[in-house]
Amino acid sequence: MGFTYSQNMKLIVLPQAFRNMLPVLLTQTIILFQDTSLVYAVGAYDLLKGFETAGKNFNRLVEAFLLAAIVYFIICFSLSSVVKKLQAKIAIVR
Repeated sequence: MGFTYSQNMKLIVLPQAFRNMLPVLLTQTIILFQDTSLVYAVGAYDLLKGFETAGKNFNRLVEAFLLAAIVYFIICFSLSSVVKKLQAKIAIVR
């Protein structure tokens, strides 16, 4: 077609590769977000640790953990909905 290597990568290869890898990349982002609660086990400060601190300050530890679970669920559910819509939008009909 007469393209140089950079034009070939920019116009043909990378758009197809990006379209194929975007849903997987976003799914891995969701998994990484879910795994951030594991740093709580080693004592690092994260979202769950913040809810625990707030729960201890107001003597409402159970409610704080329930709210943390709800926040995690809302964030993960909304991100997974976005990924599903994106996969449906860019799906290749075979």
